Formats: sequence, structure tokens, C-alpha cells
Amino acid sequence: MLMIDIDYSVIIRTTGKAHEKYQGLLDSIKRLKPLPKEVIVVLPEGFDVPNENLGYETFYFSPKGMVIQRLTGIRKCKSKYALICDDDVMFDENFVQKLYRPIEKGLCKISIAPLYSFLPRRGFNTILCTLMANAVPTLFHQRRYITVLRSTGYSYNRHLDRKNTKYYVTQSAPWTCFFGEVQTIRDIKLEDEKWLDMHGYSAMDDQTMFYKAWLQGEKTVTVSDAYYIHLDAKTSRKNNRNPVFYSCGFNRVVFWHRFIYNQEKNRIKKGWAFVCFKYYLLWLLLFDVFDVLRKRLSLEEFKVKRSGYREGWKYLETLEYKNLPAILKH
Repeated sequence: MLMIDIDYSVIIRTTGKAHEKYQGLLDSIKRLKPLPKEVIVVLPEGFDVPNENLGYETFYFSPKGMVIQRLTGIRKCKSKYALICDDDVMFDENFVQKLYRPIEKGLCKISIAPLYSFLPRRGFNTILCTLMANAVPTLFHQRRYITVLRSTGYSYNRHLDRKNTKYYVTQSAPWTCFFGEVQTIRDIKLEDEKWLDMHGYSAMDDQTMFYKAWLQGEKTVTVSDAYYIHLDAKTSRKNNRNPVFYSCGFNRVVFWHRFIYNQEKNRIKKGWAFVCFKYYLLWLLLFDVFDVLRKRLSLEEFKVKRSGYREGWKYLETLEYKNLPAILKH
């Protein structure tokens, strides 16, 4: 691949505790062609700068949060484009060039690489995810990677052309790594979605960003032969799972109401969206009860999950939620 000059920075969200996995990311950055104009690292306030370093990073601090840390890096970025990633990914030297190509061609302003480990495992797990409308193999959208469902789940295309460069539109993607025009990412105004970071874990943050961009008229393209590895340090989930469970419930209710139910134009479609979400919640409850019986989920964690959903419904009635800015198409 002929190397081209790209005005881009790398923005990393970290807690400084991924260690050897973070070093793997830094080694990948060293190999990138072309090299970034700047490497921005955003840590939570009160956390230490990691021992692993490139020697030329710019460090910033923000309140701890998966959204606010990324937004801090995006605000500080001075280049036209940015590769925004977590602290536990690795990629090859041509990674940025591949993600830049569809933007250069005018096909989109945000691009991603597929992450197949993000999809359900084949076999029984796929059947369960399909049954509850959480993650469903696609039947109708062969030119897309991910399509958001009214249940708040998604359908996915596992069979992208990996041997050739093909572009697939997507409505969602993991937030572990993506590339885009900085101003376009700013214009999504993810800072308006303050509910994402309210409870110590930002469930649905990735789907919120990409789907909100979609609703605003900004496509995200998946580059089929771009490749990266997610090492998954899980630094925010190792000790206490309660914030994760609570946020998963609360944020899913808010996402569904704001980005699916409220976007429907008539009562029939709104009613169908309500049925789809309730269907998902019923199956989720059944599986959670089963997990408690199998002792894969503690009774306390079960109650935390339930309270997250209950409080999410209550939040929809608050002035804070009702006063959230409208989702305006660009």
C-alpha cells in the first residue's frame, strides 16, 4: 500500500493499569505509517501516568468515565482526524491508512475495523442471543455490518469479505477503536448524553455514539480487511460488577426511549418498538433467574440489575431527561 500523509492524532483512554497490554498498543503506534502528529492520553483525575510510554505523549486528566475521558481527548485534539482507542488494542502498520481510505473517497467521515470477538460465540450462545433479540445473525442487511434493532439489540453480518477491501455501512460498533474526522465526532455532541456516565460504568456508550451519528445523517463505514486485536484488559470490571449491572439496565432503558421509541413517527411503530423492548426484557429476566439458580449471578447482583431498569424508567419522567437536547440531523 502506497503510504499517504494523514493529519491525525491518536487519542487513548486509560486508567494506566493495562500494563503489558498498554505496551502492546504503544508498540503498535510506533509501527504506524504514517506516524500520528500527536499522541493524546487521557487519565482519570487522581490516577498516575503509566510507566509504559512513548516519550512524546501529551497527558490530560478528566473526571473518570468512559465517555468524558474520550470527549476530553477529542476536545484537546488539534489534527483533522483522530484514531480513538482504548488502552488494550493492537494493530498493524497500515491500519490508519485502511481506515482513512473511505473517508478520502467521500464515503463517510467515521470508519471502523470489524471486531469479530465482539459478536456472539457460534453455537448455543448464538441461539440464546437470537431468541432474546439481543444479537441476531442478519438476514436482510448483507451490505451492513451491524444494524440496531428495536429491542436495543442488533443484527450482525459475520461474513464480511476479509480478502478484499470492501466497505460495509454500520449503525453500531465497539468503542474500543475507531477513526474519524474530529469535527464530525464533536458534532455528534455526545456530551449531551450525560446519563451515560452517571453510574460508574458507561453501558451502551458505543452504540449511542454510532447510532446517534446515524440518526444525524453521518454514516460509519466498516473496512472489511482492516484488522485489530482487542486484548480486553477489563480494568473497570475486575472487582465490583454492580456498577456494570446497574448501568446496563439504566442506560439501556434510556437508549431505547431516546433513540428508538422517540424516533418513531406514529403510534403503530411506537407500539411495535415497545413490544420489541418488552420482549427483550422478559427473556433477560428469565435468563437472569436461571443464572441465579446456577450461581453465576448473585442475588445481590440480580437485584442491582433489576433496580437499574426500574430507575431507568423513572429517569424518563424527570425534567433532566425531558430537557435533553433534541437529536438534530446535520
